[in-house]
Amino acid sequence: MNPKRWQKVKQIFDDALKCAPDELSSFLAESCGDDKELRRDVEKLLASSEEAESFMESPAAAEIAGLIIEPKNLAAGTSFGHYEIVRQIGAGGMGEVYLAKDTKLDRKVAVKILNEKFAAHELNLQRFIQEAKAASALNHPNILVIHEIGESENSNYIVSEFIEGETLREHLQKSPLKPSEILDIAVQIANALTAAHRAHIIHRDIKPENIIIRPDGFVKILDFGLAKLIEQKAIGLENATVKQNQTAKGVIMGTVNYMSPEQAKGEKIDERTDIFSFGVVLYEMIAGRTSFAGDSMSETFANLINAEPPPLSRFSANTPDELNRIVAKTLRKKRDERYQTMKDLLSDLKALQKRLEFEEFRVSPSGDLTPTKTEAKTLEGEIRKSPEGDTLNEKSIAVLPFVNMSADAENEYFCDGLAEELLNALAKIKNLKVAARTSAFSFKNRNVEAGEIGKTLNVKTILEGSVRKSGNKLRITVQLIDAADGYQLWSKRYDGELKDIFDLQDDITLAVIDELKVQFLSGEKSAIRRRYADNIEAYQFYLKGRFHFLKLTPQETEKGISYFQRAIEIDHSYAPAYAGLSAAYVTFPMTCDSPSAEFFPKAKAAAHKAIEIDDTLSETYSALFWVTFWYDWDWKTAEEQCLRAIELNPNSGDAHEAYAHLLSNVGRHTEALAEIKRARELDPLHLRINALEGQFLLHAGKIDEALEPLQKALELLPFFWIAHLFTASVYIEKGMFAEAIESAGKARQFSGISTHPIAFAGYALAKSGKKAEAQSSLKELLDLSKTRYVPACNIAMIYNGLGERDEALNYLELGFKERDARMAFLKVEPKWNNLRNEPRFIELMRRMNFD
Repeated sequence: MNPKRWQKVKQIFDDALKCAPDELSSFLAESCGDDKELRRDVEKLLASSEEAESFMESPAAAEIAGLIIEPKNLAAGTSFGHYEIVRQIGAGGMGEVYLAKDTKLDRKVAVKILNEKFAAHELNLQRFIQEAKAASALNHPNILVIHEIGESENSNYIVSEFIEGETLREHLQKSPLKPSEILDIAVQIANALTAAHRAHIIHRDIKPENIIIRPDGFVKILDFGLAKLIEQKAIGLENATVKQNQTAKGVIMGTVNYMSPEQAKGEKIDERTDIFSFGVVLYEMIAGRTSFAGDSMSETFANLINAEPPPLSRFSANTPDELNRIVAKTLRKKRDERYQTMKDLLSDLKALQKRLEFEEFRVSPSGDLTPTKTEAKTLEGEIRKSPEGDTLNEKSIAVLPFVNMSADAENEYFCDGLAEELLNALAKIKNLKVAARTSAFSFKNRNVEAGEIGKTLNVKTILEGSVRKSGNKLRITVQLIDAADGYQLWSKRYDGELKDIFDLQDDITLAVIDELKVQFLSGEKSAIRRRYADNIEAYQFYLKGRFHFLKLTPQETEKGISYFQRAIEIDHSYAPAYAGLSAAYVTFPMTCDSPSAEFFPKAKAAAHKAIEIDDTLSETYSALFWVTFWYDWDWKTAEEQCLRAIELNPNSGDAHEAYAHLLSNVGRHTEALAEIKRARELDPLHLRINALEGQFLLHAGKIDEALEPLQKALELLPFFWIAHLFTASVYIEKGMFAEAIESAGKARQFSGISTHPIAFAGYALAKSGKKAEAQSSLKELLDLSKTRYVPACNIAMIYNGLGERDEALNYLELGFKERDARMAFLKVEPKWNNLRNEPRFIELMRRMNFD
């Protein structure tokens, strides 16, 4: 188009902006005459100006706007207020958007500058201000944060957080989404809209262009430019809807494909219009197309008001029926037939998400020590309360797993390892409370509000970061977040090479401590700077060992052992690698029905080697404790090792849990219950810690109290086999044998290879008078023992339930000979109470060093 024609379009467009809405059509007819192309260009530009309200959206007519709106085109380095322009990231009819640096707070921001022609029009300026006010009224992690609205150099502007990522539209164009991905995105959107509706604000323009997905999967809702306030009311009372914030009655606002029927008809609207639009987005994520799209705008309007969308099964055969039902309910044309609140919709989405996670769950023996990813995610969504009587620690932090930004997914081990190394370094500071690893890492790959993380872990600050590793090049970005409001307190980028990793870790740790204003005590600064390895290859093998071992399946633990061994082969003085090797060996007898004599001596040797090299590692004493406790039955030494582990790392939930176990098993029940409570405060999402309270109450003789925490745990995690096993044990002591048998059956269903559930079921069957079925359980264990290791205590338990005392004692003697770890429960397990006056049992207790 030649310059003269552009000038003509520009002139008509500028004059059109000054027209009242009811005068616009006649003005265009008079100004453009019969030149349909001219009118089309002007109308496209006007449409662009109406829709270009998102900080990230690029309107369809942006190329026209960029040519004729006289953009400022602010150059890099230009100062705009206290913001320094970096580059332009968007332009449209309403104005321009720039990436800028906030020179006061040293952070990246997006600056949206309203075009002067638009600012001169009062209605446009009102809409601009309304956008800022609507968004800034909402404080939610999934909603774009507005920092400031103001005027500078005769230009109106809005400053928001800068979001790196892609729109949902761009995301959908890459490849079809899996149901789990759809639900993850949907739950985050629903969370944001629930918060908005709670504040009596409806969005009115939910569409893929207004949804940004960050590289870490976190979702942000943009563009509350069409938002309106609604008065508090009971949903369903249409006449209670208030006036539409200066929007003329009957004017259609929103994007056609995602409108609700009531929007399309120009009727009054409420929260349920967002529910409908959200349903259209959900439909598109599943089907790859919108639900009511037509060949023209008028056809789309007609479909929206009169037609039903094609069945989703036509486009996706693998979509869960429940998700199809949810979508269908959101798209009901009559508002009273839809979900009535976003909160109800969110509840159904979360329930479906939890069910799908459960169906994908693969049982492993790992539940005996720590939550799997699925379990942790469920706990994260359910456990919200801070420990009773505990106030929020003034100096407290949770270190979340770092996001892998590398092209190679295998680098995940490095990201986890780096975060864990930082966590361990910070844990050495006595005046700083650090959330335990198990609970902090349970938030991995989860998009959870900072406030919820802080409340769950009882911390004030959160450290999160990302790692980009390419060959030997490293880029580590870290940020400190205020858990109360989700705002960034500090951030920094660290660039270097792999050989610099130890220096980088020290720099990050010291910077965080400085930001938190934590005072070092004597020796602490040198302690956190202490290096355990100089060889980078050995260090990487160690991180890989931790990564695999902490998955706690037999196969992954074996991988972990091999990596620890490779690290030691390279560096014979690598104490943490020996400590990791010891902890890995310990897990086999504890979780996998493996013979104690095969693994505990190896664990002991590795732990002693670690202590010989460095006696300041808490995890070494924790690993050695389990050997002394489960294998040596040296209660006094075990207690000393536990107390040493706690002294070296008071924040270790594992160390406090270990100590509680010892105290319970030797009969010091009051102390045990206090210690397990402390462990739960430090590591609230650690599954075994949460379940052990029930077992310890049982050992203390508080049978009626023992069932309550176990039932609560099972409401949260129906597949946690240890909780089912402990529940079966409690039911046995209450004489509720049918319930005990059922619980033991569930424990067996989820436990993998453990024979403990068979033993508990057989004992309950025997006690309930079902001798033949108990004999069948006994035969199963005896047959298994011919081909694999079966703990002698499990066989002894069924014999005891059947009343065959001599055989029970014979197998307990075998358990003593084999150093069966379950023998450590002999003093407090009530199922042996009938044997306590037997001379053989008394002698056995004496040989095990029980008083």
